[in-house]
This record gives sequence, C-alpha cells and structure tokens, in this order.
Amino acid sequence: MAVNRLIETTKTRHLKYFMKATADIAKLPRLYLPENFAIGDWTDLEPWFTELHNREIAELAGLEKWLADFSELEAAISEDVCWRQIKMTCDTENKDLEESFNFFMTQIQPHIQPWADKLNKKLMALPQTEQLDKEQYEVLLRSI
Repeated sequence: MAVNRLIETTKTRHLKYFMKATADIAKLPRLYLPENFAIGDWTDLEPWFTELHNREIAELAGLEKWLADFSELEAAISEDVCWRQIKMTCDTENKDLEESFNFFMTQIQPHIQPWADKLNKKLMALPQTEQLDKEQYEVLLRSI
C-alpha cells in the first residue's frame, strides 16, 4: 500500500512539473537588425552584408561585436528560408508558398554565399582574430 502511495505521489509531482513546462520558445531580441526585419528580396539583405564588410574593426571587442552581428544576420536568413520550406512542405498544393521558397533559392541564396565568403576572408585576415578565445570560437574558426 505504501509503495502504491509513493508511486502515485511521484506521478503527481512529475505531472505538476511537466504541466509547468512549455514548448513556447521565446524569440531572442535583435540587437543588430531591426525587430521587424523581413526578407523580401536581395535588396533587403545587401546593405547589411555591405555594412559588415566595410565596418572598421580596431580592437578585440569590435571583432566580437562584428561576429555577433554577422551571426544575427545569418540566423535571420536561416530562419526565413527554413520557414519558407516548412510552409511549402506543409501545404504542397499552395503554389505561392512553393514560389516563395523557389524565389529565395534562385534569387536570394546565390547572392549570399559570395558575401559570406568575403566576410569569412575578412575575419581570417584581421589581426584581432588571433586574440579570440580559442575555446569559445574554436568551432567557428575551424569551419572557415
């Protein structure tokens, strides 16, 4: 009898715990891009790549800020294309969703890779890159 009560108490505690858990994922606030930033076509992205490419970096803190801004831009792009693909695959009869995804892949994506390459080359050419914390930036630097 005591074992059954212990099992029921444990179940109740777990149930109460999991009832508090949520799958509501909060979106991180943007620090570089505007909160309402949306990608319609390449002209929405080009100024941000240009700014990152032309930004002067004089010290380590400036490089870390540049990396955070570059990461935020990449995350926004990734989120946009992923949502286009998800929506398209969830509603395969909606041609507008298919066209939106195909537009990204044919009209926007081809511009992104050359710019990403330019920014990666800039990063590797900066003397401050050698000052970055090796543990914190190991995976990033190894991937370039």
